[in-house]
Amino acid sequence: MNILVAVEEFRIGGAQTFALRLAQALHEAGNKVYLYNMYWQYTEHDLVKRLAPDVELLQYQPANEKLDLLISRADDWFQRKGWAVSLRKRVLLKHLREVIRTRKIDVVSSNTFKCDHLQAQALQAFPRVPLVVTMHGDYEQFLVFYRQQQQYAIPNYPQKLAETIARINGIAYLSEQNLEVIQPAAGIGPATHIQVRRIYNGMEGRFSSEAASYTRAALGIGPDELVFGMVARGVPEKGWEPVISAFQQLRATVPRPMKLVLVGASAFLDQLRATHAADEDLRFLGFVNNPVDCAAAFDVGILASSLKESLPNSIAEYLFCGKAVISTNVGEIEQMIRTDDGQEAGLLT
Repeated sequence: MNILVAVEEFRIGGAQTFALRLAQALHEAGNKVYLYNMYWQYTEHDLVKRLAPDVELLQYQPANEKLDLLISRADDWFQRKGWAVSLRKRVLLKHLREVIRTRKIDVVSSNTFKCDHLQAQALQAFPRVPLVVTMHGDYEQFLVFYRQQQQYAIPNYPQKLAETIARINGIAYLSEQNLEVIQPAAGIGPATHIQVRRIYNGMEGRFSSEAASYTRAALGIGPDELVFGMVARGVPEKGWEPVISAFQQLRATVPRPMKLVLVGASAFLDQLRATHAADEDLRFLGFVNNPVDCAAAFDVGILASSLKESLPNSIAEYLFCGKAVISTNVGEIEQMIRTDDGQEAGLLT
């Protein structure tokens, strides 16, 4: 079977790493698999090679990269203004349809809403090719953004949502909240044509050859220090600032040496690092190729997200390393930390 596994971008994140692992697993099962993303400039090639080393990456590569970047910035500006205008979409759709045609794609697996919408539009020309999406929480999050007219609101989101749902053939969901967008309250009409199944992500945890760089000794952390750590995308909504504030308050009241290790990369985190440069108990590690390598050094793993998470990879990574969890109570995290005998491997707020 020829399978196209698609996602908006290949930077570190739950949906992105899931798509890469899925593509590699489908390849190992004997299928011909291709990867597709919408933005060549947001491709972490080391991440792709590590998680899907045997899968061919197909992405639109413009003849003029500077012009394409300018067009992308213009599209972002239009979205912030609330205008449903995309200068880049026409050429992207043309490229995607060519990929589907020439590679004789039998089924498309898509993993983020913006990519799902693009696939739905492209597949109008291929009515016999099924579109199966895995929901990771962004559908309902974008619905919240739209209703509250927040910064990341997608113009005409209900219309785009309805167009996408109308073309989807199957949904794999991780949390009951993912299905909010196909309920009557979402206002898009019935979605009885879609096969819906709950399928949890799997994670094959492995320590890499880089693990020795993230031991407590390598990080300059004493064996008796209490270590909190958080692994997440570098966006404010993941709760970086509240975690730092909580850590500093705890440190002021508990007479025990402790460290806070923060794992993620973005311009926002670079700014946060500069703001707290004088605090020697904060360790900003930046991007880490294999997060379990550093999670092994934690005593407690944290996720303070205010987003509509579903099945966060970071929580799975903490648990794989045998660490206690402190998290906001979103998505399936309560189920993730609950043991068979009714105990909980952490605390939720």
